[in-house]
Amino acid sequence: MPTMKKSATAKKLNGARYRELPESLKTLVKARLPKDEVLGAAASDLTRANQFGEAWLVCTDTSLVVIPDSATAKDDLECHDLEMIETAHLVNRVGGSSVEITTETDRMRIISYTNARAAIFGDLVGEIKNRLDGKDVKKRDAKDGKYCEHCNLPIPEDLGTCPRCSEKGKVLKRLLTFLRPYRFKVVTVFVLLITSTCFGLAPPYISKLFIDNILKPDPQTGTFTHGSWLFIAVGALAFSYLMQQVISGVQGWVACAIGHRTVHDVRSQVYTRLQELSLSYFDKHQIGSIMARVNQDTRELQRFLVDFVPMTLESLFSLIGVGCVLLLLSWKLTLFVMIPIVGTIVFVKRVFPRMRPYFKRYYHRRSRLSALVNDSLSGIRVVKSFGQETEELDKFHASSTAYRDAGVAMEQQWAIYHPLMHFFIMLGTVIVWAVGGLYVLRDQMTLGSVLAFAGYLAMFYRPVFTLTRMLEMILNSLIAAERVFDIVDTEPQIQNCDNPAIIPKIEGSLEFRNVSFGYNPFDEVIKDMSFKIKPNEVIGLVGHSGAGKSTLINLLCRLYDTSKGEVLVDGIDVRDIDYACLRQQIAVVLQETFLFNGTIHENIAYAKPDATRRQVVEAAWAANAHEFILQRPDGYDTEVGERGGRLSGGEKQRIAIARAILRNPRILILDEATSSVDTQTEKRIQEALETLTKGRTTIAIAHRLSTLRRCDRLFVIDDGILKEVGTHEELMKKDGIFANLVGIQSEMSQIMAIKG
Repeated sequence: MPTMKKSATAKKLNGARYRELPESLKTLVKARLPKDEVLGAAASDLTRANQFGEAWLVCTDTSLVVIPDSATAKDDLECHDLEMIETAHLVNRVGGSSVEITTETDRMRIISYTNARAAIFGDLVGEIKNRLDGKDVKKRDAKDGKYCEHCNLPIPEDLGTCPRCSEKGKVLKRLLTFLRPYRFKVVTVFVLLITSTCFGLAPPYISKLFIDNILKPDPQTGTFTHGSWLFIAVGALAFSYLMQQVISGVQGWVACAIGHRTVHDVRSQVYTRLQELSLSYFDKHQIGSIMARVNQDTRELQRFLVDFVPMTLESLFSLIGVGCVLLLLSWKLTLFVMIPIVGTIVFVKRVFPRMRPYFKRYYHRRSRLSALVNDSLSGIRVVKSFGQETEELDKFHASSTAYRDAGVAMEQQWAIYHPLMHFFIMLGTVIVWAVGGLYVLRDQMTLGSVLAFAGYLAMFYRPVFTLTRMLEMILNSLIAAERVFDIVDTEPQIQNCDNPAIIPKIEGSLEFRNVSFGYNPFDEVIKDMSFKIKPNEVIGLVGHSGAGKSTLINLLCRLYDTSKGEVLVDGIDVRDIDYACLRQQIAVVLQETFLFNGTIHENIAYAKPDATRRQVVEAAWAANAHEFILQRPDGYDTEVGERGGRLSGGEKQRIAIARAILRNPRILILDEATSSVDTQTEKRIQEALETLTKGRTTIAIAHRLSTLRRCDRLFVIDDGILKEVGTHEELMKKDGIFANLVGIQSEMSQIMAIKG
């Protein structure tokens, strides 16, 4: 254990701080450790009892100090001497994690935190490890991306931006930009709406003519002097109604086409971005939640564009047109009826912020329910195998109940506010008859004018009613749009450089140069690993589960980028190679075989869509799959079912091998390629693979060490470190990790043979 030397100029871990350690806590630390300097600190959001609260982990020159949330005196602090600590590490759990330290005699958890604070604690613990290893402490400016920079509140796990601080106007404007490709049709809808509104303004005025002129007798003669205009007015009224409905039908037809095509564009953009995103994104997001965004959230946008936009435009045109007519009829009466309109606007401005949390909670719980159903149905075989149907039903009912309660709460709040808004609006009609009635009695307005005014007012309030009802759709659509755009705006972690290299044919030399990597950036799986592989060499990777073998494959295929170091193919860093070009020359047979819902032929040809029938059959023959395929009634046209559920594990494995053979890659990766087959089938596949591996670089992972005898070299990996390299015979002579693994497998084989 290196000696920890104090230094007056020790580098402070500013980058690890969530915020400055409060002066009161600095005083406590100074009272307990008067000669120490605080080098770094991180605030937790959990107490020792795993309740929400605040605790601190502080690193000084000589100690790790834990300050509980209730600390008021120096004796309340928990101090751990750095001299006694062997290592510090993070323990990641679902929803929350902790920092643990190991001494010669004990291993203890010293502080817990939610995953929202993972970044700051990972940074702090990384620097603590550097000090324990005697390395220089590097100054880094790290920020916790799970907290909003503006409101300082946690960002939901399924979103990348803070929903509280997003500007709704920008979201709406961005959503409307999807209408640009359909500008001509939008203008057509615009013109149709104006024309329909104009025809809609005619009936109330015709009603005024009926009362004040056509059906009003002459005061002197008592005869109807304008009776001849009756049928003309009736015809005009019928024509206005007919044209209004015809134009509305055409407008609805065009608007519907625009809305559906626009949402198709949005959905396509979302799915395209999902295909571009790196695997790290899917590691952090549940598939069910993503599906809810692609299907349900885009459906909300469809309602917005198909229903809301045309109705809003129609309502706005009606408001403008009717408002002008009302002013012409009586500007004084118009001023009176504007009083409840102003009250409604003020009321809506107060209601909108109060309703938003209910809609957000509703969407969040809907997303969680979708994720739960997706997980349960995807793992239905496991559920039934372990008889956990009741447990899954309980989880479903709990999640569905939360979703139901969120919907009920949202609708109940809306049921309170909506009638109040309508009451404000209906006051306008009361004002018309109160004030307009006085004007008639004073002979300042005719009865027909008041009735026409009341009719126009009803037309004026109709779009207001519509817009208030559309408030729910606006909230739904804006929140759905935020969730959809959150995917679109996510940048893939794996991207090509500005001028990526295009290699038509890879030679196959590979090199890992001082590579370190962790799926969690604060918990390394691969640690400073270096090795070289010659072209056409067959390499076997050996090690315990979790040692990092599959991770090496992921880095080679550039499914992830290294944290440190370089992965080279033909002497070129994979980050400088066009990743599509790279992956086209790599074929992988994964440990977990995945087949698409389709035919056997389609699944084999997936590696090469333009492959002929003969090429597919030859690949299946080489993978020793041709025989069992022909035994099926439909042969190569046999449907494999979802995830290949209609085939056995060994059959799926051979289909996957045939898929890799058809690719004819320069680099072949076999990740437990024979793990799901019996001994006899394994032997036949091994014979096919022996021919397949000739002339190409091959990396094979296998737990059955006997299957790696023909490898040119074996790499033994333990805890992310390359411990042994050599042939099978060389490693057996070393009597190290590999020899120990072989011995254990031999003993297990003997035990199984005796039991058999």
